Amino acid sequence: MQTKIVIADDHPIVLAGIRDVIERDPRLQVVGQAQNPTALVELMQTLGPDIVISDYNMPGDDTLGDGIKLISYLDRNFPDTRILILTMVSNPSIIAEMYRAGASGVVRKSGDLKELNVALASLLAQRIYRSPDLPREDALPATGDASSASLLSPREFEVIRLFANGQSVGDIAKRLNRSSKTVSTQKVSAMRKLGAKTDQELITFCLASDLFN
Repeated sequence: MQTKIVIADDHPIVLAGIRDVIERDPRLQVVGQAQNPTALVELMQTLGPDIVISDYNMPGDDTLGDGIKLISYLDRNFPDTRILILTMVSNPSIIAEMYRAGASGVVRKSGDLKELNVALASLLAQRIYRSPDLPREDALPATGDASSASLLSPREFEVIRLFANGQSVGDIAKRLNRSSKTVSTQKVSAMRKLGAKTDQELITFCLASDLFN
């Protein structure tokens, strides 16, 4: 009996590459593919796949979103489906958060897609897959007082939420229909209010304080 897999990515060429790698293994069958979170969830409700392979950043909507929010949604609503994430993100804190949200494996999207075979073998054996090409999270340093988040404006809060989910300033600007300069200014202002001097400190603060949970 073949393992049913649904794949999701907003780039058709990437979907074709993923499908080609998977279907070389006779144990595996791609039963559906999607280019956004809403279509992905609809397929999962209809097809009940054993594994879903999804891009970390996809065009989303206000209900589902993407990134950590989407992983958490899939984990809660489809507990029998294992989640394998493809990502360009290399920040160890964000990668660790993907696993905490419910991912069974994370694979570097810019690497060799043949790594999918190794990751899928781990999932088929009911093991968590951790890529040797992705950094591990070190112990989180102490963070500031989470109450300082109350100083953020609504726009600053949204910028930091998306940034902590692995999106770049450019990605956030497009998503929120603002200029990159405006988003960058809001991010710097939020960092100052939170007492974060570097991007790593900012992400660590957000994750350790459960700021967006």
